Amino acid sequence: MPARWSLRSTLVAIAALTLLPILGLAAWQADREQEAKATLQEASLAAAADLVVARYGELIEASRRMLSAACAADAVRQSANVQPEPVDVSRCESYFTRVLGTSPAQYSVMLVTDDQGVARCASQPTAVGMSFADRDIFQQVRSTGQFAIGEQVASRLGPNTIIPVALPIASDNAFRGMCAVGITLKALADVAAAPPTGSIGAAVVARDGATIGGDPAAMRRLPIPSRLAASIAGNQADFSEYGRDSSLYQFRVQPITGSALFAVTSMPIPEGIAALAERWAAFCLIGLALIVVLLVVWLSADHWCVQPLRYIQTFAEKVARGEETKFAPPHSWSPEMASIGAGVSAMAEAIASREAELRANLEQRDHMLREIHHRVKNNLQMISSLLNLQAGEIRSPRIRRFFGDAQNRVLTLSILHRHLYERSSWSLVDFQQFISDLVRQISVGRRGAERQAPRYHIRAPIMAVGPDTAIPVGLIVTEAVSIALTHNFEGVAAPEVRIETIEREGQVELVIEDNGLGHDTGTLGPDGRGGFGLTLIRGLAMQLGGEATISVKESGGSRVAVTFPTPSVDEGEDA
Repeated sequence: MPARWSLRSTLVAIAALTLLPILGLAAWQADREQEAKATLQEASLAAAADLVVARYGELIEASRRMLSAACAADAVRQSANVQPEPVDVSRCESYFTRVLGTSPAQYSVMLVTDDQGVARCASQPTAVGMSFADRDIFQQVRSTGQFAIGEQVASRLGPNTIIPVALPIASDNAFRGMCAVGITLKALADVAAAPPTGSIGAAVVARDGATIGGDPAAMRRLPIPSRLAASIAGNQADFSEYGRDSSLYQFRVQPITGSALFAVTSMPIPEGIAALAERWAAFCLIGLALIVVLLVVWLSADHWCVQPLRYIQTFAEKVARGEETKFAPPHSWSPEMASIGAGVSAMAEAIASREAELRANLEQRDHMLREIHHRVKNNLQMISSLLNLQAGEIRSPRIRRFFGDAQNRVLTLSILHRHLYERSSWSLVDFQQFISDLVRQISVGRRGAERQAPRYHIRAPIMAVGPDTAIPVGLIVTEAVSIALTHNFEGVAAPEVRIETIEREGQVELVIEDNGLGHDTGTLGPDGRGGFGLTLIRGLAMQLGGEATISVKESGGSRVAVTFPTPSVDEGEDA
């Protein structure tokens, strides 16, 4: 039979099944929040990168407008000739100096070249006469005839690395020269130094992963240059990687339009227990709340249901054992449990009252049965006494012996009833004690002065049997002992009558034998039927469900052996 759940376990299981959808919904909501958070992070990084690109775009556009205004001046356009007038060159240099003076930290050198790339006017006089024809920016402007942004290069006129931007100077649709200015990396760094939010950092890197500028915290977040170069080469816009400070970050790489530079924005990714706590905080709180609910259900069920039921069970067990106990719960119960307890208490009182009534009836019945046995015993003794008186008037020894046998049979029944009412159990007698008492009474009744009395050796197992077994056995012993006492024991060195009962393998063997000299040995042979006593022994053996064997021993005396099944334990109850 499968084990059944307790009441507490059942209630907790039902509560858990009821709350399980809430826990599943919380898990789904937490997962959705993580997805939304990841999406928001990606969007924030993309927006920050767009903002950096827009700032750089504004810087480039401001530089383009400044070049457009500067290159449109007559002094600048006149200086683009192969052999400009000194006055035009002087005016051009003064003009460039004034323009750069408005933003000295953003720009390096402003210059004008002729169509061969030779500088004819510059904000720094040392630049005049230098050839820039080999620079990529000059090749772009001459070939496209449009505004161009070059790669970052080391300035020939100063220690700084710059990003050149330039516009063509044309006349009659012919290329006459280039008007250019160098944007310093400091200007780029100033643009990248202001991150869009507190957790997002922004920096600018070159195609090879080298850092161009940005706030110091954002530059420390960047991974090694080879990892950045690989992401740029593979067009991997979003990736996660450990930065140079050994922390994990989410990166966004976005090219800056019109340049060879890339904006890199970063956001830290939480790790360890803190990350799990942040990720599943709401779910854990709901789970903790559900655990508290289940614990409350468990404790409530134990306090309001299990403990009262356990007390009721203990009370019922005490009542079943017959102990005197009072129904007194240790604490107040719910109305339902109090009602059940009152019902159990009333039932216990009714059972106790009924038990008392039954016990009184049983005691009265037991007393009546003992009284019946006692009266039957007295009546049988009276009959035995009457037979004894009657036998005293009989002159025939044979008839007197018949009266003695009848008297012994009545005496056997009398002794049985005496054992029944003297024992604590009126339906069982002590087998060994009954046989011993029976033999003693028979020997006393048959003892005569003229005859030698034999010794009795009785060995029987100590067991209790009912009247259905005791009466036939007692009569068999009476008849067998009576036959033995008719034998002559004179001349026998040790006259004896042996009564032995052996119990083995579900069978009881009762043997009564003597060593006297029989007077009528022919009737006791194996095939002899004998008189009334032998017939009675065989009939009583059949009543016990066994058989009797009666024989004459070669050494003298008779042997009566009766074998019958061992009495069952409930024989007395059936009696």
